[in-house]
Amino acid sequence: MPLFHFELCRNGRKIGRTETRDCPDCGMAFRAARDMIRTLREADTLNDKVRDHTLRVSYVDHSTLFDLPLNLGI
Repeated sequence: MPLFHFELCRNGRKIGRTETRDCPDCGMAFRAARDMIRTLREADTLNDKVRDHTLRVSYVDHSTLFDLPLNLGI
């Protein structure tokens, strides 16, 4: 299975640690990212500047697959 990196970013810069997961395809990486965003928003550990935060998903070589805003409402 391919490995994907998940990184919390603020204003385009990585904050925190990188989580690496095995996902069978890009669709499953998207679902994993969506679940991570839900968890982050429910934990309410981010301040009111959630609009400045994204969850970046990239391949092992760090080429970006997508960058999802945390306020996307998914």
